[in-house]
Amino acid sequence: SANVAASQKLTQLLDDAGMCPRAALWVHESDTSSWRLWIVPAKDITDKREFYRRIVEVISGHREQLSGLEASDTEFVSDAHPAIQGLKRIIRVEGTSSVRFSNNVFNGFFLPEAIIIRMAL
Repeated sequence: SANVAASQKLTQLLDDAGMCPRAALWVHESDTSSWRLWIVPAKDITDKREFYRRIVEVISGHREQLSGLEASDTEFVSDAHPAIQGLKRIIRVEGTSSVRFSNNVFNGFFLPEAIIIRMAL
């Protein structure tokens, strides 16, 4: 399930670590029936391996604050993703929040369920 409080904390810890996610949202993937924390990193972070290495570093250093959130729950997502392009036009969240969306199509991409933690693109 989507651990909203842990993802809000992770977003703040990533800010502190200089990664400054421009977007973070839980997305329910119906094909696997699981939740993934999509993260659109700062513009200067383009290397996925480096992104995941830094995610692992932050999470492993703050396990007690992130209550079960794992690096494997996160996914590097480009700001060019059709769902991100659609969402950024209708919602802006600077700090952290938990705005729910259900059954939306953005630029042809169906998003069954999403919880926006940050959308600052």
